Amino acid sequence: MIYPFEFIDSKITGRREFQMNEGRQPTHALFYLKEGSFTLDIDGQSELLTAGDCVILPDYIHFQRRVVDPIVFIYVKFACNEACPFTLPLPFGRVEIKDKARFLSNLDSLEGLLERDDKKALCFKEHILTDILFQICTEHDPAETELESISYSDSTVRAAAKWIRDHLTDKLVVEDVCRAVGTNASTLNFKFRRETDLSVGRFIESERMRLARHLLLGTTYSISEIAARCGFENVYYFSTAFKKVHGIPPKSYRSV
Repeated sequence: MIYPFEFIDSKITGRREFQMNEGRQPTHALFYLKEGSFTLDIDGQSELLTAGDCVILPDYIHFQRRVVDPIVFIYVKFACNEACPFTLPLPFGRVEIKDKARFLSNLDSLEGLLERDDKKALCFKEHILTDILFQICTEHDPAETELESISYSDSTVRAAAKWIRDHLTDKLVVEDVCRAVGTNASTLNFKFRRETDLSVGRFIESERMRLARHLLLGTTYSISEIAARCGFENVYYFSTAFKKVHGIPPKSYRSV
């Protein structure tokens, strides 16, 4: 199994001040603060990090930071694995952990292995670190967060919406959805407008745009690959549709 992350180094260390207070990480980095506090400024938004906080700083994020009280932290350096057939979206800045029991259990196990570099320990560390990042990514997946807030009372609409999301890479038409859920276009459009204020066709378009936003911000896929994954025949049609909805082309959206 090829995983989406490659681990470079992990250790526990302390600082009275950072060696680099401003800039970008040379690699992706995860910090878990055990003691002390420091300020972190990203895009003009500043917050105070204290013991128990977890921070992720990808290599493309510019930051400013300053130690307030001497800190002790677990530090993990990692990179995206280009050989992996899929990617996972990374949040950045302070990360709110939802399943704290799982997260802290993994950290306790990791801390017990940090001073070891034998093959068995390295294997265990990689497994633990992979689970930590999988947890963070799945808890903060922007696509999943959007979907969690959506609930449809009509069972046909629920089934159709799920089928559409599962087939966004296909060149969908309304008749495909109707066949999948066993109804006709008139009935399905009526139910969709009642539940979502959108026709089935417009719902498909909105779901393509949701997936496009997710892939643009959460992956390193090329624009042409994202276009294909969202069911567009070519980059031109994708860029035109995306700009019509968001006011800017996909490439600009990714760099904002």
